[in-house]
Amino acid sequence: MIKSWRIIILLLCVLGALFSIFLKPQYTGVEIAYIEKNSVVNNVLKNGMIISEVNGVRIRNVEDWNKIIKNINGSVFLTVNKKRYEFKVNSSKELGIEVVDIERTNLDFGLDIKGGTRIILKPVGNTSKEMIKQIIATLQTRANIYGLKEIKFIPIRSIDGNYYIQVEAAGIGRGIVEDLLSRQGSFEAKVIKPVFLKNNKGKFKLGKNEYEIRYENETVRIGNITVRINESFNLEGIEFEFVNVSSNELFFLAKVYDGSDIELVYTDPQHSGIIPRKNYYQFYFVVLISQQGAERFAKVTAGIPSQMDMYSGEYYLKDSRIILYIDKKPVSDLRIAASLAGKVYTTPQVEGSRTNMQDAVNEKLRLQSILRSGALPVKLETVSVGIVSPTLGKDFMKSAIITGLIAALSVIIIVFIRYRSLRFSLPMVFTSMSEAVIITGIAATNDTIPWLSILIANIAVIIYALYKKEDIDISAWIGALLIPLLGMTFSWTIDLPAIAGIIAALGTGIDNMIIIADETIHKESGEKVTFTLKEKIKHAFFIIFGTASTTIAAMFPLMIIGIGLVRGFAITTIIGVLIGVLISRPAYARIIEITSK
Repeated sequence: MIKSWRIIILLLCVLGALFSIFLKPQYTGVEIAYIEKNSVVNNVLKNGMIISEVNGVRIRNVEDWNKIIKNINGSVFLTVNKKRYEFKVNSSKELGIEVVDIERTNLDFGLDIKGGTRIILKPVGNTSKEMIKQIIATLQTRANIYGLKEIKFIPIRSIDGNYYIQVEAAGIGRGIVEDLLSRQGSFEAKVIKPVFLKNNKGKFKLGKNEYEIRYENETVRIGNITVRINESFNLEGIEFEFVNVSSNELFFLAKVYDGSDIELVYTDPQHSGIIPRKNYYQFYFVVLISQQGAERFAKVTAGIPSQMDMYSGEYYLKDSRIILYIDKKPVSDLRIAASLAGKVYTTPQVEGSRTNMQDAVNEKLRLQSILRSGALPVKLETVSVGIVSPTLGKDFMKSAIITGLIAALSVIIIVFIRYRSLRFSLPMVFTSMSEAVIITGIAATNDTIPWLSILIANIAVIIYALYKKEDIDISAWIGALLIPLLGMTFSWTIDLPAIAGIIAALGTGIDNMIIIADETIHKESGEKVTFTLKEKIKHAFFIIFGTASTTIAAMFPLMIIGIGLVRGFAITTIIGVLIGVLISRPAYARIIEITSK
């Protein structure tokens, strides 16, 4: 049996692929994909939890879930992660839970198969490939911080050279995706600097420097600078805006920080948290500011007098506040302690409040994610938003399976007509199906242990074959080591382009196996001649390796430049061709040799 070690390696790889695909804990129920911000389950349930029962009724899939909660009201009993919870609602909207079917395999199916939201974004203005990478990195950081696990960002370049970003969010509500992506995320912190007047004259203090200031005819003159209300000016490298005037006071808005000054956003409990108040919830978190930003803060706040708060007894800067903006909209408006006037302050605290706990948590998390990820280099416009139904994906998979079976039957019939024997057609179909299984197994996630086990088993088979002094096949040895290594290191999404790649690889494989069959058995003077394995490699594998090299050379640039959906097709095709050349073709050649004796 060891003389058929190539066949053993093929079977081991198929076994490893099957374990990689199906070796996953099986649960009954549906998975929580998204919880609405006004849901009664907030702060109790989380994304990723498994709901197995509703009011004692077992849930098997999304269809069961939708039927049960359609007209639900009153007390609702949910069994989540084997624990029972009770909630009171007037309708399913108050429950506010979106669910998806539990993945039964380790395969990561694309949006076309499992459903979800697809958004096409277009950067405004001129962009480059490097800028697109920066935008995607920023968006991915935001998504990770926010806790969106089922979201992907794919760069796409159109024929006319314009760049787009395709966002795929499977099982996540459309609103949360659009809200997160619609913000450019530009951050600014501005300090209200008051200047007190006497006879329309005053002192504009900036750090250690003082500037004479005069207000006449709705115009302010600071040194050689003249501005009117709502006009801006720059003084000592700081941007100011003249925003308001009273009978004896002028108000300026000074930008002391921007996004480039943020060095760290704290998320630990010592620097971040939620504080319950009487009728609301206050959130806070600390950010670390650059030395340059802290020095601007010190300059602007210098010279502002203090005033005691009658309620708290604390001293704050008189008529001065620090306002934090994101995308030009204020998100925090904070008083400044008198002790900070003229001080280099590197750890300002962002504060805010919401009426309920979950809203406070979500807003804090949103602000932290935007500040930590930084601002996008350009604005993004939404070109299109589409919702893909999971039902369409299920129907597609059924159709794909039926089509595959029909194709296999067609191959059997055509090859049988060609060779008049099932000993060629049946192994050909078996080998092709094995290739499809191995490709899919390599694409699976969380498959390190199965493929590591197969790698060890393949090494043992090779060593034993060498011990028994069996024939040498370097390409098959390479395949026995390379394919499990690819399984441990590679994984990708099974979507329409990937399926197209599998079909392309299988088509190439059938062609190659026909070459092997023709080169292995042919007629000379009316007699059947069986060639040795070395002769097969010389006649058939020379053609096969040439074809494989050409295919890989054609697909490799598509895989490297990464132009969206084409990349998945290229990866799948290359992996399929490698499996065919290094694993399945040698096994098929050995099967033909055995059956031809």
